[in-house]
Amino acid sequence: MTPVSAQPGPAAARHRSPVLDDALAFRLNRTNRLLRTHLARFLDRHVPGISPEQWFILARIAQGPRVRQVDLAERVLADPPNVSRLVDALVARGLVRRSPDPADRRSWLLSLTKQGRQVTARLLDHTITERQLVFDGFADDELDAFAAALDRIDANLRRLLSSTPPP
Repeated sequence: MTPVSAQPGPAAARHRSPVLDDALAFRLNRTNRLLRTHLARFLDRHVPGISPEQWFILARIAQGPRVRQVDLAERVLADPPNVSRLVDALVARGLVRRSPDPADRRSWLLSLTKQGRQVTARLLDHTITERQLVFDGFADDELDAFAAALDRIDANLRRLLSSTPPP
């Protein structure tokens, strides 16, 4: 069911509306949930048992020959203990290999195993096709503007979070 805006007219008027379905932050959150649910189902069809968070880690590790585990937390939007649990599961499945970081004995370097490279390569091909389906009907300039808007929201939130101490 697609919610109907309580406020017809310009987006600015809807954004100031007290109606929840008009709040862009709520709508972003709802769309994020839908995207995550879709991604989970998509992953389960192609590699059963891989969660979206595990997929994000696999995709990040695939971008370089070796990745420091501590560097993954911000990049996959998870806290370090959660990243550790996710990596543990990927190691147990034989998709990721941990090795000591020679530059820092407290850190681990992560790389994909042969099986991890195969799974990631297969998923990347399907993922790109699936992204095209999710963003079907958008022109390139619309997608560029959307990405720029998300970058601005991200920057605003980071600024707000860095200036406000946690409770």
